Amino acid sequence: MLSGSCLCGEVTFSLAVSPKFFYRCHCSLCRKQSGVGHNLATLVRAADFSWQSGEEAIASWIKPTGYRNDFCKQCGSSVPNLLRNLPYIWLPLGLLDDAISPLCIGDYCADDAMPWDDIPAETRHAQATESVRALLDKLEVP
Repeated sequence: MLSGSCLCGEVTFSLAVSPKFFYRCHCSLCRKQSGVGHNLATLVRAADFSWQSGEEAIASWIKPTGYRNDFCKQCGSSVPNLLRNLPYIWLPLGLLDDAISPLCIGDYCADDAMPWDDIPAETRHAQATESVRALLDKLEVP
């Protein structure tokens, strides 16, 4: 069992699985959400995820396009969220309290990256993933 939390510790969660893979997204939304050149996240089955505390401290911001950022109202940390009403959770990897060693499956929206954001050529994808299912397959999430 893995555990994770926001910056202030108000929001906590656990995972029944250890993610094998993650991805980086360099789109302007993810860049602004994270404050750096990309976000670093994975997807897990909702059945493998559980809130331990602080659900009431979570606020959401959703664009009409569907982009969503859930965050702790206390400290502002992005926190996991349900992926577009699908049975999967979007999980920012930096929230995990346990050390894991997943592998990067790729860098998405590389054409939207800032010039100072160095992206390895072997993982570079010009655009977003073609579908959620394609991303789940690459992450090996059933």
